[in-house]
Amino acid sequence: MKKYIKILSISVTTLFMGCSDQLELFPVDSLVEETAYNTVSDLQFGINGVIGNFDFRYAIGFNSIFTDNTTLGEDTGGQDTNYGQQDLISATGGFSFGSGLLWNNRYANINNMNRLFEAAATITPSPGEQDQYNNILAQNYAFRALAHYELLLYYGLNIQNGDALGVPYVDYVSADATPARNTTAEVLEGNNNDLDQAIALFPEGFSDINFATPDFVNFLRARIALETLNNPEAINLANGLIADYDLANQAEYFDMFREDANKTEVVYNFDNVQGFDYNINFVWNFNGQGPKFEMSTELYNLLEDDDIRKTVLVDPISNPAEGLIVVGKYPENADFLAINDFKAMRISEMYLLRAEAYAKSGQFTLAANDVLAVQTARKSSTPEPITFSGLPDAIEQIIAERRIELAFEAHRYIDIKRVRNITNQGIVRIEELGDCGGAYNCILAPGDNRFTLPIPIAETNANPVITQAPGY
Repeated sequence: MKKYIKILSISVTTLFMGCSDQLELFPVDSLVEETAYNTVSDLQFGINGVIGNFDFRYAIGFNSIFTDNTTLGEDTGGQDTNYGQQDLISATGGFSFGSGLLWNNRYANINNMNRLFEAAATITPSPGEQDQYNNILAQNYAFRALAHYELLLYYGLNIQNGDALGVPYVDYVSADATPARNTTAEVLEGNNNDLDQAIALFPEGFSDINFATPDFVNFLRARIALETLNNPEAINLANGLIADYDLANQAEYFDMFREDANKTEVVYNFDNVQGFDYNINFVWNFNGQGPKFEMSTELYNLLEDDDIRKTVLVDPISNPAEGLIVVGKYPENADFLAINDFKAMRISEMYLLRAEAYAKSGQFTLAANDVLAVQTARKSSTPEPITFSGLPDAIEQIIAERRIELAFEAHRYIDIKRVRNITNQGIVRIEELGDCGGAYNCILAPGDNRFTLPIPIAETNANPVITQAPGY
């Protein structure tokens, strides 16, 4: 596999973060690279910094605002409306998220991961530190795989074609390289090697959901299998995870999001804490004020009164009769700090992932059973039986269920992109419901080039050999 080196416009300093039994994200220090890593404890600070700087807001915001899950809020001041208008300007990053910021964040973090690997090679742990040392490396491998996968998913030209141009795969440090894109197959090979290394290094029994774990690895592999049309592998991996995790019941689901207190079905949890909090709520809402983006009326109309997801998704301050539908999945607390963990991997996703893989394999009854299992856990009444008339119908119903279950969790854009060749549908907003119109686009056709994000202009200007995505 070819190895390319990524040039990154960041300093050679490494941000250190504190750690305890669980991930803490309070900044501790910032040191030059030559003195940053001398001990295993230094490496622990470093890996906490890597995890803490893995900002999920960019994907969360983009997936909701670029698609049909949101519309302009009553208190909009113009922030991020270019993404609501589906105007991807590669020169800008957006106010709180954006196509360029996702690229910059992931590659900056990959650079720090690679520096940590280099430093770890110079440190010999004591026998009592060996498990900690191995776990640090396992975390680094797992998150490097996640970063490359997300970059490939958004910026690669076709994740289902191994020969298609992907993204630069970066596994060592250089200050002056100008890489071309690797192929999709090469990026996936690098990811697979990283995940193999992580599995080999995790200490026996390690299961802290605030960090990568063996289940984190299998969860990521299941996502990759679904995206790359390896349906048998997706089903097999989902089977293993579903066997070990319960779906949250209605009360647990409410507590998971509205109270940020229950982790029954969470496989990986990004641990926001006071002092270092990404404030997910503020993607859509102003601090202590009204919404800049609201839930689309179309999405609201899909929510049923006996479904706990309606209670979670719709903030109590909403007034749908007056057209005010405020996103409430990550509510503010009493201090308007919105310190809510991001449940980045939940077992309900595995049910719906397996349902999609079953449907694509022609196993429609099994697919329907998985969708029904999620609905049964979320509703107070018995859901109606589910039948599929064929593959397009099955995929439409499964993606519709994902739209509700995984709303505002960084899936909608990717889901539409993945199945548009089956549904022959792109992003559709309903003008009659007030979800679009004027400068706010109503239709993004399934063949539109904007289903691949542009590489930021700062990158293409500095790197003459990297290929921009078509249409930009």
